[in-house]
Amino acid sequence: MELRREFLRQSGIELSPEQEQTLEAYAALVWQKRGDLNLTSVSSEQEIWDRHISDGLMAAALIKALAAGRGSYSLADYGAGCGYIGLSAKIALGPACELALVETLGKRCMFMDWCIMKLGIKGAKTCNIRAISKGGQGGPFDFTIERAMGKIDDILPICSADLKTGGYFIAFQSETGGWLEDCVKAAGCVYDRKVSKSYCLYGEDKPRHLCVFGKE
Repeated sequence: MELRREFLRQSGIELSPEQEQTLEAYAALVWQKRGDLNLTSVSSEQEIWDRHISDGLMAAALIKALAAGRGSYSLADYGAGCGYIGLSAKIALGPACELALVETLGKRCMFMDWCIMKLGIKGAKTCNIRAISKGGQGGPFDFTIERAMGKIDDILPICSADLKTGGYFIAFQSETGGWLEDCVKAAGCVYDRKVSKSYCLYGEDKPRHLCVFGKE
C-alpha cells in the first residue's frame, strides 16, 4: 500500500525514500490500532493513503510554499484526531517544522504519542486540551490547520487565537465562501484567495478546498 504517484505529482511536494517509508509505517500503525481506538472507518490500509495522508500532503505542500524563506516554523493541528493531517504534514515537511497536535480526547493523544515514539519523529508533541477562542494553547504559531472541525464562522476564532501576526490559518472546506466577513475581521484575519488551493483526491470528482486566512 502506498501513495498514488499521480497524486504526489499533483501535490507538488517531493518526498525522500525515508519520508515515504515513515508514512508507510504510520499508515500501518493506524491500520493496526483502528479497532482499539475507533480511529477510522476506512475499509483498507490503501484508503488511509487515499483519503487522509493525501490530504496531509496537500496541506504540507501549501505550508512549504508559504514558509519559503523561513528557517523554521511552528504548526498546530487543531482537532488532530489520530494525526492524519498533522503527522502526515510533519513527516513531509521535516525538521524545519515544529508540530503541536491539539486534541481533546486523551486516548487519541496517547495513540499519537505512541506513533511519534515508534516512528522516531523529532519536533512533534501532543496537547491534550480543548482549543478555545481565548487562545493559550501553546502558541503563538506560524501556521494553524484544521480538518472537519466545522464551519469557518465557528472555528476561525479558535484557530486564529494563537496565530502569530503574519501567520496563516489553513482550513479544509467543501466550499470557498459562505462565511461571514464580520467573523473574519473580528478574528483579525483576511481571506487570501490567491494562495488558497483546490484539488481532488484520488478517485473523487468533487473538489476540496484549502482556504487560507492570513493574520494581520
